Amino acid sequence: MISLLIAGNGYGQDKKEKAAENESYKAFRSKSRVSSAAPLLEEANDLKVSNPDQALTKVKEALGLSLAQEDEFNEARCYLLIGEINENILEWKLALENYNRAHEKLEGSYSSSGEYKRSLQGLATAELKLGNYDNALTHLQEILSMQLNTNERKERQLDLSEVYYQMGNYAEALKVLDNLAPPKLADPSFETRCQNQRAKTYARTNELEKTKDIYDNSLNTLRSNKSIDKAGEQSLQDTKEEIAGVLREQKRYDDEISLRNQSVQFNLESKNLEEVTKDKVEISKTLSAKGDNTAALREIEEAARIADTLDNPKEQANAFLVLADLYEKNGKNTQALNAYKKYSTAVTESEKLSENQLLERSGLIKQQREIEELTKNVSIGRQEETIERATVFRQQLIIYGLIFILLITCTTAYFIYKSAKASQVANQLLALKSLRSQTNPHFIFNALNSVNHFVAQQDERTANKFLSEFSQLMRLILENSQEDFITLNKEQEILLLYLKLEHYRFRDKFEYEIKIDESINAEAIAVPPMLIQPYIENAVWHGLRYKETKGKLSLHFVKEDGNVVVRIQDDGIGRKRSAELKTENQRKHNSTGIKNIQERLAIINKVYKTNYRVDIGDAESGTGTHVNIFLPVNQIMRGI
Repeated sequence: MISLLIAGNGYGQDKKEKAAENESYKAFRSKSRVSSAAPLLEEANDLKVSNPDQALTKVKEALGLSLAQEDEFNEARCYLLIGEINENILEWKLALENYNRAHEKLEGSYSSSGEYKRSLQGLATAELKLGNYDNALTHLQEILSMQLNTNERKERQLDLSEVYYQMGNYAEALKVLDNLAPPKLADPSFETRCQNQRAKTYARTNELEKTKDIYDNSLNTLRSNKSIDKAGEQSLQDTKEEIAGVLREQKRYDDEISLRNQSVQFNLESKNLEEVTKDKVEISKTLSAKGDNTAALREIEEAARIADTLDNPKEQANAFLVLADLYEKNGKNTQALNAYKKYSTAVTESEKLSENQLLERSGLIKQQREIEELTKNVSIGRQEETIERATVFRQQLIIYGLIFILLITCTTAYFIYKSAKASQVANQLLALKSLRSQTNPHFIFNALNSVNHFVAQQDERTANKFLSEFSQLMRLILENSQEDFITLNKEQEILLLYLKLEHYRFRDKFEYEIKIDESINAEAIAVPPMLIQPYIENAVWHGLRYKETKGKLSLHFVKEDGNVVVRIQDDGIGRKRSAELKTENQRKHNSTGIKNIQERLAIINKVYKTNYRVDIGDAESGTGTHVNIFLPVNQIMRGI
């Protein structure tokens, strides 16, 4: 009796959901009598690169038809296509999930099909990208145990060599290449990729003469054979970077410059100006390392000129930062300032592009969640149809069926909730990126104003020294600007440079001291980048700067009650007096800055389940301000 009451209540509550699920299933069931999933999948396959959004729409319809027809083969093909779309947008975890679904459907009855091979290949690629090398090896070895044509076997063996290379097992990587095929292959593009694979492996085993010979041959092959595809060209660029990296590690600068000049000549011929820009930037860095600043400046000016013609803000930012650094080293302060301004503009444009790409990817992921929901709805509808046709033990079957539906509904609600949480997290991460991007440009222009101050005072020596320290700080900020978290050690390095720069300008206003508890493992503590610096900036600009006598700023890192506490103490004029001296615009700016930090911490605490917090108060002596920033010790970097 109790079971009947529970089932009856559940039926009443879930009636609408059940109706929607049945409607979905009936619609696809009706359509499946006259339609097939196969043509939709062919269309989706053609669109998966050029228009992934439309491709997913067609996959959704094909998946509904496949489920309604109980067609496991085409259902698996749907998951394969979704995995390949995930692969194209570099969502490797989602790709792995969908390749696994396809593999499960195809294993057994369809294990000799081309689709089964594709699912194994997709699994191998996703596992390799996620660093699961043993799993990648297992999948590739299974493919190689199957019946393959000559081209398929060669491609999978080349993939196997890459897995060993990524593992650092260079001897095994070369062994696979040695057993691959005769020296001269029918496909020049594949031969080029094989030779490049061999060249970069030799580079890692320090056999640089062999490496250079192979690289020269590949370059000549690409020049003479225009039929070689993009994969062959890209493998050449990857190989060049491997060789150049080893040469730089060994300080063989002339050999590295020669190698990159070869690459520049080739890419100029093929009109690959982005790669030309990268090479010239690296040549400039190498020349600077040799001490030849004049030649280095010439190369980076050319790189910046080419970068200015490209629609690539990331490469522009890289070129302008190196250009500004070299201008500063050569005493060209005005040009350095102009280059830093161009760098700042390029960084802003690069962040906008990144946000747009993240939004596009979020849209595709959301659409995939809708496909998962459709799969559940159609599956439930199919089950309901079976229950409705049952005639034996009807009452008992209805009770058990309704209980089962209730469980499925709860599961569906859970996944809907999970999908909503995922979308919320994506939106929060976008908001966090937006808030973080507001910090860097403001800080850069403040620092540039300090440089202008020194130039206006005709203090060229201090301006040069400030620019040198400023360029180091900019490199650190650029390296960490895309990260939600960095180590406390990196944050300390940024703070040390920042305090040094502020002391250049206000050395008659304050002294500072930094103390770090020896028990703190700064490499293990995770910190949101540029979290501490704004509070130090407030202490200097709004507290110590207005003090009539010389003040003191202390920055202490201590361990306390499961947290690392960052204590910032100044004996400036205090918050009340500072507020009285501020203009309306200054009060608005300061309020916005503190609010941005509070919003960043709120998002970080919610998304990453952490407990970062900030406590601000007046000093006990009556003048000055203290700030305590609490960093959770158990939030280690590998746990983020």
